[in-house]
Formats: sequence, structure tokens, C-alpha cells
Amino acid sequence: MSVDTVTPDHLALDAFAAATADDMATIDFSSLVGLLNEPNMPSGGGATIRRVVDLARLRRGSRVLEVGSNTGYTSIEFASWIDGQVTGLDINPVSTAFARAKAARCGLRNVRFDVGDGQNLPYPDGSFDLVYCSNVTSFIDDHRQARDEYYRVLADGGLLVAVPIYYHTAPPEDLRRRVGEAIGVDLAVTSQQYWSDLFADPRACLLERETYEYERQPPDRIAAYVERVLDQPHLLAIDPSVRDAAAARLSYFYRLFDENLSYARYDILVYRRDHPNPEPVLHTTRRVGSDR
Repeated sequence: MSVDTVTPDHLALDAFAAATADDMATIDFSSLVGLLNEPNMPSGGGATIRRVVDLARLRRGSRVLEVGSNTGYTSIEFASWIDGQVTGLDINPVSTAFARAKAARCGLRNVRFDVGDGQNLPYPDGSFDLVYCSNVTSFIDDHRQARDEYYRVLADGGLLVAVPIYYHTAPPEDLRRRVGEAIGVDLAVTSQQYWSDLFADPRACLLERETYEYERQPPDRIAAYVERVLDQPHLLAIDPSVRDAAAARLSYFYRLFDENLSYARYDILVYRRDHPNPEPVLHTTRRVGSDR
């Protein structure tokens, strides 16, 4: 049975039926949010996507690709704001099924979701006017291979928009190790310059870079958010002990990430391929009252 012929609730319930509370105690973050249909928003949430829409000034009929669409939040946000076609790509079929079902419930006909790998995008050269990646590149084994694929499928004059997370201050080694275990990768300590250099390309011009920092969240707000994620119809039928263990695991992840993000910042980077005017200007400027 293919992912297209079953409901996401069916996929999640099948996975939970085979799971125990002990399994939930050791599951990694990406697998857990795929089962829970956690929104998995980008840094800054919907405000980041709306800011990208403002910066991109996409023309009618534009083609947008999100690499790492997970459960669909960002692609659906794009589709709700633009008069164009949005494609979300993710390697996880359960998350992709959730995304498809959510788009259908919202009545959005201008978004589709595919299963695939960011290092080998299943699209012809020049297929998209905007390629968007949040922090997904951090989870891909070969960052440069992924970057080359983003540019390969980008049309001439198109935009590559990246929203990478990086460390502004070096985190404690134990914290870095625990976050790496949570997300299932050896978390590298990357810098703002690392991502700027990675996404740079001889044919592309950096048009915009905006820098943001994270605010610490109080425990009660984290707890309320966990309850909101767990209070979904498809989760009410699972074994209570498994549900409670999943809630405890999700709470652990959110507290861990909140601590980790206190050492981090993120950028909105906008590159244009084959921009007709040279950038940047010699005498650079900044907004009055801004240190960015």
C-alpha cells in the first residue's frame, strides 16, 4: 500500500500501535514530530514566510519549491499568500502524508507534496522561480551537494532563500551533544559566515540578509504548546501510556532546544541568480537605530 492510498491518521496510528512507552522515551525528534503531526514551523513561524513573500515579490504564476517541507506548514503558508504553484519536498513519507491531508482540508489547490532527497532533487533544471530551505541543510549529509541541487533547479533570475540557524555564541559541549542526539545528527558548530559562504554562488547575488535572535520561553508556555500538539483527534485513540511518554519526550525536546537556541541566531538570506545589476554598492548603509 503506497503513501497515497492511506490516510496520515492511518499511518500514524499503525506506527503508534506497534510502539511502546519505552520506544517513545528514545525516539528522535524528527520521527516523533512526523507521528504527532507537530506543525514544525520555521524559525520565526509564519512571520518569517510572510517576510520572505514580501522580499521575493513573486510574480503571478511563480513556481516555488520548499526543500524539507516536513508536515507542510511552510509550503501551505506560501500557497495561502501567493498566486502561484508551491511544491513541498521531504524525505519522510509519513510527514508528507500529513502535509497532503492538511492542504486538502484547507482547500488549497496550488500546493503539492513529494517524497524525495534534498541531495538529489527529482526535478529538471530551472524548474522553480524560488527555492526555499529553512534549516534543513543542516540535516543533510553533504551541504554543498544540496546547495548545488538548489541552484540546479532554480530558473535564471530566480531566488534562493535560506533561513539557516547558527551559533552566535559557542554552546556548552554537553548541550551540543544532547541536541545532536535529539535530532539524530552530529550537530556542527556553524557560524553566520559559514552559511553565507555555503549559499554563495558565482552566478548569484546576495540581495538581502536579515538577522534575528531567539527569545527564551517560560516552562508554562512550553507545557501549553505540548498539550496543544497532543490534543489532536488522531492521537486520542492511542494507548494512554504511549501518549504520555510521547508528551514527556516532546517536552524534553522543546526545553532542550529552547536552551540551545539561546546561543543561536538565524538569518533570512535572499540570493538572486543572474541579477542584472551589480551588488552590493560601495557605500553600504543601514537603517537608523538598527545594529544589523
